[in-house]
Formats: sequence, C-alpha cells, structure tokens
Amino acid sequence: MMTPIIETERLILRPLKASDAEAVFKGWTKDTEVARFMRWNRHQNVEETREWLEGEEASAAKEDMFNWGFVLKENQHLIGSGGLVYSDQNQMYELGYNLSKDCWGCGYGTEAAGRIIEFARVELKIKQIYATHAIANIASRRILQKLGFEFQREGTYSSFDGNRTFSSNEYLLYL
Repeated sequence: MMTPIIETERLILRPLKASDAEAVFKGWTKDTEVARFMRWNRHQNVEETREWLEGEEASAAKEDMFNWGFVLKENQHLIGSGGLVYSDQNQMYELGYNLSKDCWGCGYGTEAAGRIIEFARVELKIKQIYATHAIANIASRRILQKLGFEFQREGTYSSFDGNRTFSSNEYLLYL
C-alpha cells in the first residue's frame, strides 16, 4: 500500500519528497534540539536531508513503513514528520514523530500521531502499536499518554550510528 494522504483538523499528512529537502533541513533536521532524542543525527547540510528524503520516497510503497510530512493547512508549511515502521524486534509497528521547534507545545504532535493511529487501526487493521521515548523527553511522554499508550517498562535505544544511547520508556497502545 502506498502511503496515503490523510488529514486532521489542522494538518495534511502526506508522503515526504526529495523536493522537501530545503524546508525539512531548515525546519528540523539541522536543529540540534529537535535531533537531541532522535535515532538520527542532526543533518550537516541540505544534501544530507535530500539523500534521506530520496530514501523515504523510495520506501513509500513498502508495507512495513508509512512516513508522512506534517503540513499546516492554514499556510502549507511543512512542520514535521512521523509515521509507522515495522519493528522486527518487537513484531509490531512502532510510532515515531518529530516537529520543528517553533511548533512545539501546539498540539500538532498529538493531532498527527492520533491520525496515524487511526490509519493503523482502520486501514492496516493492526491491534497494537509500540512507542518509546527518551526518559528525558517529557513532551513525548505527554503525547503518548494523551493518546492512551500504556507504560510497559524502562529500556534503552540507540542512534542509528550507535554513537548515542538513551534510557527510555517503552509503551504499547492496544487498538
């Protein structure tokens, strides 16, 4: 299934494209604070972001990955991204998201993640979703709690390059 365009009251969630590279780089991939708890490292230049987005475009038709860019309906600004990736380790989809810093605290993360969960329940017909966040990332904890995720245990996760490890809280959401 191709990653579809879906909407919320304030957002359009659409597949990311390589042509989004400038907006994504300026919005969040270059930002040290946004990247602080993410598995990916802060991008050093727009070309690094473009390469990542080319991979996202190529993955848009995969059954194990659904990733969206979050676009504000009111002005068409791309403000973040997130989605579902199938975790072989957990044998279920994992929810993830990030937002540009100027959009923190506005409810966009909860709104986008809630719509992604609805997509998972209705379209994918899955019964549970996994999520984790760095213990120090209180905002992500609040989002997951608002969405009804249940704490399972403490754990750890590492950045993709293995250079950073985070103490984390792990959650499940039963759909």
